[in-house]
Amino acid sequence: MLRSLPYIALTAAGIAVCLLAFSWLTSVWLGRHLGWGELVVASLLLLVVLAVGRSIWRSRSRRKIEDMRDSALW
Repeated sequence: MLRSLPYIALTAAGIAVCLLAFSWLTSVWLGRHLGWGELVVASLLLLVVLAVGRSIWRSRSRRKIEDMRDSALW
């Protein structure tokens, strides 16, 4: 658990920065601030994107390790 704590903190900070940037861009574009519902939807979308990206990264990493292991056996 302690090893993953920095990654969790970085992810939370990344989400906060993305929300802040998204809120600022949208408020400039629409000429108004975002409501709570819009911020919740944006948060959920960012979490989904992070989860999919992490899944792709882990499968790619796992595949790379399996390829190295298979090449070492030959």
